[in-house]
Amino acid sequence: MAEPRPTLVKSTYDLVTFSNGKSFPRKFLIEALTSIELVCIFARVYNLSPEDFSKLILQTSNGSPVAQALLSEANEHSQTLQDFVVDQYYENVDGTLVFVADFDEGEVGTAKPVHAEILPEVWKQFEVEIAKAIQDVADKIADTIGHMHGRTGEMVFQTLATVNAKRPVIGDYRATIQHKQHVKRVLVVFDVSGSMSEPTVRTIVDDVVGLAYEANAALAIVSNTCTYWDAGAYNTDVVLAAAEYGGTHYEQLAPLFSNGLDWDVVITIADYDSSYSSKDVLGQCTGRIGELFDISLVQRSTFLAECLGQLADKVRPLMVSSTQLM
Repeated sequence: MAEPRPTLVKSTYDLVTFSNGKSFPRKFLIEALTSIELVCIFARVYNLSPEDFSKLILQTSNGSPVAQALLSEANEHSQTLQDFVVDQYYENVDGTLVFVADFDEGEVGTAKPVHAEILPEVWKQFEVEIAKAIQDVADKIADTIGHMHGRTGEMVFQTLATVNAKRPVIGDYRATIQHKQHVKRVLVVFDVSGSMSEPTVRTIVDDVVGLAYEANAALAIVSNTCTYWDAGAYNTDVVLAAAEYGGTHYEQLAPLFSNGLDWDVVITIADYDSSYSSKDVLGQCTGRIGELFDISLVQRSTFLAECLGQLADKVRPLMVSSTQLM
């Protein structure tokens, strides 16, 4: 008989115990983790699960609408599949992306600034490798840091983040760093269907665009159709103008993964929707994905990640929505 899955987060009035067994006073977490950067560093050095990471962001975000829209299950997004069948697909998929937005590059400079709160910092911190020395220090102080005054704890994590970012690289390790910084083909896929809801899309679109900018990624949105932009050739205004808030047809993404089109990294942002037959269509694509990162607005991995994960060497949940705080 399989053992029951451990509760993600248990808490008392004073203490929060994460699913990896590490415990910290709730008051300390709220007082010390005063920015998304510090939350990300804390989550990295203490190896928090995607579920715990999401709950920690919710707990420390001071009611941010973006955090609520991204991570709170109260939004009631779809968690079940539809029963429509994809009877027909493209008659002419010849290597040209079928759904590519016509975009006036002059519009980029006239768009309103992107006010992103969470996702760009999550991605930036994720790409920074945590040095073993920093990890060791964090582990050693885990039992005592929670007893520090909130401002002191905040300074400790700011110091860890700064030292980690500026640590010296010498010898062969420098070559490793340079190799990891090679130009990657990155794609962000954002579900803008009706089940995601127009209010949710409008609330998180700046974060999605900011994430895509941070990752130097191409961007695709999908609903009844798919609209695609090359890296840097989009902004919040044109994404919202192209959003349909209609059905969920992930099969429309197939041209982005056909005829030799490969991606080093794909980031999916969605709920759990579309038809199972869409998975069959995408499973037949010949393009490959090196690594897929999933940001789910429901309390499970997205169906979009399931569909595209068939093409990926590795699939990793990055953030998973939650029904409750810590």
